[in-house]
Amino acid sequence: MIDLPALKNLRLPDADNITADSALAAYEALRPLLPTAPSGANKTAARLVDLLDEFDALILDGFGVINVGFQTIPGIDTLLEEAGKKQVDVLVLTNGASHPSAVAARKYQGWDLPLSQADVISSRDALIAHLNGMTDISDWVALDSLVTPPEGVRGLKAVTPESLASARGFALLGSSGWTEQDQAVLEKSLKQNMRPVLVGNPDVTAPHPDGFTAEPAYWMARAMQQLPLRPIWFGKPHPLAFTLAYQRLCERGGRQLDKSRIAIVGDSLHTDILGGLAFGLRTVLVTSYGLLRDHDVGKVIAQTGIAPDWCVPHL
Repeated sequence: MIDLPALKNLRLPDADNITADSALAAYEALRPLLPTAPSGANKTAARLVDLLDEFDALILDGFGVINVGFQTIPGIDTLLEEAGKKQVDVLVLTNGASHPSAVAARKYQGWDLPLSQADVISSRDALIAHLNGMTDISDWVALDSLVTPPEGVRGLKAVTPESLASARGFALLGSSGWTEQDQAVLEKSLKQNMRPVLVGNPDVTAPHPDGFTAEPAYWMARAMQQLPLRPIWFGKPHPLAFTLAYQRLCERGGRQLDKSRIAIVGDSLHTDILGGLAFGLRTVLVTSYGLLRDHDVGKVIAQTGIAPDWCVPHL
């Protein structure tokens, strides 16, 4: 088992007080569990739309690229329009796993963006693909489902005191309704009987206009500080989510696409950029709206050693 001394010594804030700096510190503490990859070229451009001729396809993150909270990012409609004109395929790959991809697609359509369900893949899809390959999940519990197993996940039990005690494993898709009480109950159950935990969202935080929310990796980091727990992660930066996205792009293009002509576009160095580099894609970091919006991005790149191929402040 990989030792995580930095995580053991990390002082995590309360869920309501997460900052970009504390999220970056958590990602760095979890770094031994993340993929490794060579750095990108670390070039700059004024706008992502100016780079479209470099690519045959774009894989866009959701939060931090398409929207921040419930507000779309300026220029996303123009980017999608110009990509369509240049026949650059666009796919969304989000670590949001609380809801099926169809829900994310409806959200985008509500903002009049030309994105259908076929254009969206989530880390939830990666976790479900893994669960579907398991022989029996009848004694597994969906942690973030308070009443019934979540839509699209067959076989998982809902959370009850009985199911927690008897579960052979747990699946945490999202944490939008997760509370301190939920965390305490889970940690107590795992302390009594350690079992595997599958995590559908490796994000520590997500950007909102007025701050940052606590996402599943934050809660799992807290549990890992108390317990000999090593979750199994699904979503960026881990490879299965990128594999699903790449396969869909190849199916739509009718051929095996050159990964060097595909760009993953995101706001997080540790999920979008590191995962894309490890998978062999080109990488574009959007710097003005998401996790690093108030930071000296060059300094953060130097500190982490994770360099994208391009940094762009705007879409």
